[in-house]
Amino acid sequence: MARSTYKGRAFNAKAFMKVIEKQGIELGMQAIEAKARGAASSIVDPETGTHAEVFVDSQPGNRVALRTKGSPAFARLLEKRLGVGAGEVESIEVASGVVAPKVYLAHATEDKPMVRPVAEYLMANGVEVWFDEWDIEAGDSLRQEMEGGLGWMTHFVVILTPASINKPWVAREIDVGFTRLVGGKSRMVPLRVGVQVGELSEFLQTLLCPAFDPASADELKGLLDRLHGVSRKPALGAAPHYVQSTPDGLSGWSPAAIAVGRYIVESSINATVGELVVTLEGLTETLDIAPDDLRIALLDLHDAGFIRELNVRGHYLPEPPLFIDFDEAFMPFSPFADGRTLANRMIVGEDRALDTKLLAEELGWEPRRINSAICYLECAGAIHSRHALASAPWRSVQLVRTARTLRFARRHS
Repeated sequence: MARSTYKGRAFNAKAFMKVIEKQGIELGMQAIEAKARGAASSIVDPETGTHAEVFVDSQPGNRVALRTKGSPAFARLLEKRLGVGAGEVESIEVASGVVAPKVYLAHATEDKPMVRPVAEYLMANGVEVWFDEWDIEAGDSLRQEMEGGLGWMTHFVVILTPASINKPWVAREIDVGFTRLVGGKSRMVPLRVGVQVGELSEFLQTLLCPAFDPASADELKGLLDRLHGVSRKPALGAAPHYVQSTPDGLSGWSPAAIAVGRYIVESSINATVGELVVTLEGLTETLDIAPDDLRIALLDLHDAGFIRELNVRGHYLPEPPLFIDFDEAFMPFSPFADGRTLANRMIVGEDRALDTKLLAEELGWEPRRINSAICYLECAGAIHSRHALASAPWRSVQLVRTARTLRFARRHS
């Protein structure tokens, strides 16, 4: 039996093919991951207005799993951008990051009858309170127990009264509160009861020290809300319909990306390959948008496959998906509706290949309109296009119907 050799050495063709197959699968998986990450990075989460994190996990069987910290609405937009089924992208439930408040309640001994009801109110409403008469038992070390309470707190609440502002021990507690505030370990909530701001130390005067009435139900609730992190700012409502700028079908794009896409489709004469090149410099001069926002907009459109960068850095050409989505929003025709009409026309008769120019004349469409419909059918995989070097103003010179054309037409009939 003859042995295979390469440069005089034994060569195992079977093992070699396995290596090639493995490398091919790895390259394919890398391409899938790159496409998923690119699409995800181009979407602005409609619920947060930011770009959400996306994780692409390799799984057995040459599969990938997509997970995102974005909202469910972001996950659905990502599925649409990738062309996968609903539910294929998992939206990870992210913890809110809100930590249950723990309060160290500093005060003077003389003020205890006034402070105790405040501590009881907070405890009854979900705020754990370190209060000396509850947490220090007979025989305990005062210093150790108080240090433990100060190290455990998320909020240092000090009741500033004529009695407490002159107490050396309260001053020591305030020093610890300041140290933890500066170190970012806890919040500091000084409350004035019967004293003016001018009577406080210079350090305390640098902080917001509101007047506080321990007998007021409204002020107790205000303190409770502050400790729980409830914002006093009214809820943000929807903008009036006349200033809402995101057209139907373009949810997930930043305002800058929408402006760039609109400029391209409205500037394109025929939507043909290589007809229109945009640059950052040109867009900066034309659009009233900050250069950094334009850079991110171009990156979003690029990562989504809506534009591609030429060999000349910073020069971009529009791709078919851009005409599909942005023509739908800004042009006086619908690529989807026209694509359906064109597919229905192509399945009539015996000819498999039809002349683009003759089809446009029959339908009464300008090149810009039929080329947009061709973009839709090409991206949907419903037709084959035949191109020629001198095809302008047509995106392709002939359109070839396939079984997929028939299926598309029937599906959307």
